[in-house]
Amino acid sequence: LLQDNVLNIINQIMDECIPHERANRDFCVKFPEEIRHDNLAGQLWFGAECLAAGSIIMNREIESMAMRPLAKDLTRSLEEVRNIIRDQALRDLNLYTEKMKDSLKHFDVLFAEFELSYVSAMVPVKSPKEYYVQQEVIVLFCETVERALRLGYLTQDMIDDYEPALMFTIPRLAIVCGLVVYSEGPLNLDHKPEDMSELFRPFHTLLRKIRQVI
Repeated sequence: LLQDNVLNIINQIMDECIPHERANRDFCVKFPEEIRHDNLAGQLWFGAECLAAGSIIMNREIESMAMRPLAKDLTRSLEEVRNIIRDQALRDLNLYTEKMKDSLKHFDVLFAEFELSYVSAMVPVKSPKEYYVQQEVIVLFCETVERALRLGYLTQDMIDDYEPALMFTIPRLAIVCGLVVYSEGPLNLDHKPEDMSELFRPFHTLLRKIRQVI
């Protein structure tokens, strides 16, 4: 609770002191709902201190080792910010020195970087590229259904009545369409497996065989 209160005060000071120079946090919209809560900042501070001290988080040794330098920088920056704010509070509450502004900006950037790294290590967070690929798959399924209706493979009644067979039919049609009709889309096998949707990535070799048969 104390850590949350301290970070809330620092955030209020940054909103007042460097309102137009805050670090970009658009990535937060990708966090699961259960992650986005009022105590997250305090948990991040605690996590940074643990990592800086040499601890391993949640049995994730590789991720912990990768984040440790950033965690150390963040804890040092936070201590510097606290000292500067404490010193300034004893002098003039209405004055924000350049040193104070620079320290706040540096801390804000480090905290945002650590927040993204830490949460990404704890829960799956899709990158913008992964979101784009996922949207391509959605478009493929939509265009497959429209094409199947146009060619009479499916009927609107089957869709309206939630025909159970569609659970198998539509994905199979989408794979065929993705390989043959919309071959430049998300099932483009000329791309590397890692560039494909995680839905199809494990089946890259099998998809090649299916395309050869078709």
